[in-house]
Amino acid sequence: AVGKKALAELNKWGRFQILSDRKKADLILVLSTDPKGAGNLILSGGQTGGIDSQGHVEEDPVPQYNKLTPVRYAILTLIDAGTGTNLWGDSQRWGGLLTGRNSVGEHLVQEFEKQTWAAERRSRLRLVKSVDPAYPAEVLKRHVEGTVTVRIVVDKNGKVSEAKALTGPAELFPPSVEAAKQYQFEPPQDAPVTTELEMRYGYSPAPCPPGKKGDHAEVFYAEKLPMNTERPGFLKVVGDINEPMPPYPESAREAGVEGDLELFISVAPSGDVVGARVLKSVDPVIDEAALATVRAWKFKVTRGEQAGFPIKFLYRMTCDSFTNK
Repeated sequence: AVGKKALAELNKWGRFQILSDRKKADLILVLSTDPKGAGNLILSGGQTGGIDSQGHVEEDPVPQYNKLTPVRYAILTLIDAGTGTNLWGDSQRWGGLLTGRNSVGEHLVQEFEKQTWAAERRSRLRLVKSVDPAYPAEVLKRHVEGTVTVRIVVDKNGKVSEAKALTGPAELFPPSVEAAKQYQFEPPQDAPVTTELEMRYGYSPAPCPPGKKGDHAEVFYAEKLPMNTERPGFLKVVGDINEPMPPYPESAREAGVEGDLELFISVAPSGDVVGARVLKSVDPVIDEAALATVRAWKFKVTRGEQAGFPIKFLYRMTCDSFTNK
């Protein structure tokens, strides 16, 4: 009786074509009697059977409608027939599969119908105006970033009547809620409509705009060591033992000096740097600081003759770049 009422409600809804062969189905509805996913069940086609804790269904050779199950919940689960993924599920308290309220399956299908229509209404919301949330100065300084999820209720006029932050950095809840309240939608049908928004906040270094002093000064390789010499049979660098990066001199930082510095260094079979010279200069202070650094480098090398190779350092000033939308 429970399964028949559920099936009757599905037919009344008329949204889906009901198939008795589950191998031909796109979606599978399972009416179960155990909240843990194991126990007796009635399939949408009217067959009875059992389901184990892993969700595997085994139909009874002959329907057993006289089963008594001492459970207090009935569960309706929507499953993707292709992947086996649970897409939706709900439960209702009752007395037993056949001895309790026979309408429990019908009510679960009605809830499924209600949730489906609600999801479709949310998808039909048309955004008219959005507002980027503010990025509070004190939060910017600490480089707090992340995504805030805000649940909103849209009224019959398309305005946000309620907004509540659910997840994300707590420091970003107030500006997210304030921005969400200013969203505007086309007036929806069947208002109010509940949906969720995501407010994303991010921080990353970026090139500075013209005339702006950089927030950060960075030195990095154009190509990371170790490198191999181009001439076969000569010394081959296979790893660095002591390789600090050159500094970014304070005077160059203050002046906003940037550029690509190219050096040529000579390495002995012992791994010591025995020579270093500038191929392409950036600034005298930067050049000298870099030469002093690389002259102290030590390499792990294979046997061979003394050899040299070029190396390029990139000196860049970057500015804080924030995303809040």
